[in-house]
Amino acid sequence: MAQPQPVKAASGEEPKRPNPKEQVTVWPHLLLIEFVGALIYTIGLSILAILIKAPLLDLANPTHTPNPAKAPWYFLNLQELLLHMHPSLAGVIVPGLVLVLIAAIPYIDTDPSDTGVWFSGEKGLRIFKFSFVYTALIVVGLVLFDAFFAVNVGGVDYIGTRGVVAAILQLFMSPEAIHAQAQLVEWIAGVVIPLIVMAAVPGVLAAIVRKRYQANTRETIIALFTVFVASYVVLTIIGTGFRGESLHLVWPWQLEPPH
Repeated sequence: MAQPQPVKAASGEEPKRPNPKEQVTVWPHLLLIEFVGALIYTIGLSILAILIKAPLLDLANPTHTPNPAKAPWYFLNLQELLLHMHPSLAGVIVPGLVLVLIAAIPYIDTDPSDTGVWFSGEKGLRIFKFSFVYTALIVVGLVLFDAFFAVNVGGVDYIGTRGVVAAILQLFMSPEAIHAQAQLVEWIAGVVIPLIVMAAVPGVLAAIVRKRYQANTRETIIALFTVFVASYVVLTIIGTGFRGESLHLVWPWQLEPPH
């Protein structure tokens, strides 16, 4: 009797099957590493708790708000975004859109090859490094621009993106008319410009990595995901160590506890 033959793929080639000799089991290979990592993290956290005293604040007083009133460190990136764009955009739309895009990655990248390989190989690692530096420099530049760029219109200083909008409107409108259109300035500076920037930064990066590294779909996704990671890290660092009284930019050694 003829032996059953394996089903061939549409291309006529036999489908590749994973080699059991090249696979490892969850226990002990994965769980043991995770346990050791959790143990090291717990010991390190305990040492920090012993050596660094956390300041105890007064009871909450509704008549006295601390300056600055900072969110927990893991939300400081969102609090930083609130300084640069409309609250609904920074607090709801952008985080929600990012979560949706992250959840969509497995449906976009369906290639099973290199599963479990960090950065999907050496080229992916190079793309990650380039994308991280690219994003970090742009984010820092945008924060500095929004803090120090100013345009004076009729004796009123418009800072950051508001200054860009005011400078453009000044070509067509009088200072008094610009002041009267404060809501328009806020909408363009807090919604339109941030949306353009948030679309342009990853869009340009995707074009660069595709041309420079001949990146495929997975490697392009690595670059775009790195935009999120780098933005999260940089904004958290700025919000934690560089935002002082009234959330102005200061040097870390100028911060007054607790921060």
